[in-house]
Amino acid sequence: MLYLLELSLQSESGFALVQELLSNVLIKFIAWAVLAGLLYHLIAGMKHLLMDLGFGETLRGGFVGACITLALSAAAIIVAGVWIW
Repeated sequence: MLYLLELSLQSESGFALVQELLSNVLIKFIAWAVLAGLLYHLIAGMKHLLMDLGFGETLRGGFVGACITLALSAAAIIVAGVWIW
C-alpha cells in the first residue's frame, strides 16, 4: 500500500499507473483485505478504550462488547468493499 502511495505521488504517469493497477481484481482484493484489518483493529481498539474507562468490564459486558465489535466491523468491512469496488 505504501508503494502504491509513493508511486502515485511521484508523477502524473505514476498516478495513472496506480489507477491502472487498482483496476485489477487481485489488487482490489488485497487493498480490501488490508483495509478490513485496519478497520477491525480500529473498532476493537475503541472497545478497549471504553473498557479502560470502566465500561463492559463484566463477563456479560465483555460478551456484548465483543458482539458489537464484530457487528460494527462487519458493517464497516462491507462498506469498504462496496467503496473499493
